[in-house]
Amino acid sequence: MIKYNEFWGFVIKILITFAPPIDMGAKLRGYIYRPFLKKCGKKLMIPWRTYIFNPNKLTVGDEVYLGYNSYYGQGEINIGNRVLIGPFVSITATNHILGDDNTFINSQYSEKTITIKEGSWIGAHSCVLPGVTIGKNCIIAAGSVVTSDVPDSTIYGGIPAKKIKDV
Repeated sequence: MIKYNEFWGFVIKILITFAPPIDMGAKLRGYIYRPFLKKCGKKLMIPWRTYIFNPNKLTVGDEVYLGYNSYYGQGEINIGNRVLIGPFVSITATNHILGDDNTFINSQYSEKTITIKEGSWIGAHSCVLPGVTIGKNCIIAAGSVVTSDVPDSTIYGGIPAKKIKDV
């Protein structure tokens, strides 16, 4: 793994800017990011305008698709095999710390690992919050805000996301 810093961020931005926005470009962007990821399986696809804040803390399995225009923030994020993430999804494993006067402290945050297990699908415009584990073969409905763990083989949706049914 190559340590990600501002220099490499700039190099990656230049390289991925010229990759075509179709499947071939998504495969190329996956290949460009590979040496910076904590761990990376085969056939990673990163479409156009996907933003990874800290690739050194992102682990992805085989055959993973990171959605168009999606955001992967600070903190440990683990994505299993055959996971599909829709467009405009936000996954961030950190949150600001509140001070004694209930105002947030800008430079301090807490980190809780997010895990998305194999075979899951995160629908468009969803948000996965710190500390959440999404089980195997789950579906998260579009526009959901996932605030708590999701058991294996279930469909969750809503704000906050609640169980809709078993798969």
